[in-house]
Formats: sequence, C-alpha cells, structure tokens
Amino acid sequence: MDILRRKIKGIKKVFKIYSQEEAEKLGIAYIHWKKAKEGDYAVTDDGFVGLCIGKKDYTDKNGRVKTFIRLCHGANWNGNTNKIEYLVNKACKVYSQANPKSWQEREAKRTRTKNLVNAYVGQALSSSGFDYNKLGRIYRPDQSSPSATIKRILKQEFIKDMIEKKLKEVMEDKGINKSSVVDTMLEAVEIARQKQDVTNMLKACDYFMELLEMKPTKKIVTDTLQLDMSSSIVEAIESEEKSLLMQRKEEVNEPRDSDQS
Repeated sequence: MDILRRKIKGIKKVFKIYSQEEAEKLGIAYIHWKKAKEGDYAVTDDGFVGLCIGKKDYTDKNGRVKTFIRLCHGANWNGNTNKIEYLVNKACKVYSQANPKSWQEREAKRTRTKNLVNAYVGQALSSSGFDYNKLGRIYRPDQSSPSATIKRILKQEFIKDMIEKKLKEVMEDKGINKSSVVDTMLEAVEIARQKQDVTNMLKACDYFMELLEMKPTKKIVTDTLQLDMSSSIVEAIESEEKSLLMQRKEEVNEPRDSDQS
C-alpha cells in the first residue's frame, strides 16, 4: 500500500493506494476507472486501486461530449484507447494530467533551458571559461542564488545530454567530427616522427575526442575505416616509442678503485 499526499482545491488530503490483491484482501469493492463515479474505488490499467475524486463532461468545438475522470492516483479522458497507469504517474510525480511527462521532459522543452544550453556551449568553446552567475541569470533570474541553481541543474542527466548534443552540432558546423579528429591524430603521429614532440596536438585531439565520446572507455568504435586508422596510429606510435628507446642514453658511474678491491 502507498500513501499519497495531495492538495485538492487547496486542501491537503491523504489517500491510500492499494494493489488489486491488497484491495481484495481488505474487501474493497472497485471497478475499472472508465466506469467509476466520484467516491468509487477505481482500478488503473496497471492494477492499482484508489478513490475516484472527480468526473466531468466537456463538449468540444464539434459538439462531441468527452468525459474527464480524476482518480486520486491518476487522470485521463474516457477514450477507448486511453489509459491511467499509476506507476507512470508516480515516476513523474504528476497525478492530475492525462499522459503526464516527467519534470525532466517538461523542463527540457522550456525556452529557458534551451537558452541555458546554448550559453553553456558558447562558454565551453570560448577561452574565457564558465561564468556560472551569468548562466544562472539566463536560466533562473528569479532565484536568490542563480549560480547555485545552475550548478544543481547542470548535474541533471537530461541537461548533460542536451549539452552533448548541442556541442556535437556546433563542432560539426565548424568541421570538427570523427573523421577530422582521426585525420588530426594521423597528422600528429607524422609530426611525432619528425620532431618527437606531439604533446600539444595530442592534447587537442584528446579534448575533441572527449567531446565526441570517441575514447575506448566510453564507446566501442565498430566502423571498419576508423578501426583501420586506429591500427595505423597504434603501429606508428609503437614504432616511434621503439625509436626513442633506442636513442635514449644512460649515464653509468665509473667504478672506483675501492669498489674493485
């Protein structure tokens, strides 16, 4: 049994939600939610029983009458294919809407969230670094501490996904993609052969690879062309390491006369 606390018309109320098995053991008579009236116990399509708290008919612009049924643990229009699923509503923490969306899904569609993602990506690709106060004012200027608010929202997985997608779009527009990164890595290997100094270029490659999720620990590359290129890179690096190893000199102290005695 679940305990559900909701505010109905400004009044806080407590409801008990039972599984069908629990309701039957307690002798609670229930009917399917589409047949329920206010005050009835009704069962959702995924098998949870709770009170029906409202039922009202509405007429659309074409003169068709539709009925909206509200349970304490869900709501929907009384259509043939419509469903009420308590577990979906519970996950979204929304019980008064038909086919509710989670807070994350709703927030992702807001203009303020899209503006935040665009600003964050712009700062990520700039040399000035991140200004969390500025980002906070873009996202929630009404908050007493915009920077603290922005740091919390940036930890959300859906925001991370949105930022990643936007970064890829911007980088694609600038001609930075998987193919160009591989080309840069091959160029870095060639420079390694000539100057034996590829630190800065490999750092740049590492940065782009991180943004594009090309590192082996994050993603397995299955494209044949990319695998062939990767093999060439590994072989070239191994060859260069062997060459450097052969050229390395080691200083050894001459043995003293006392050591020989």
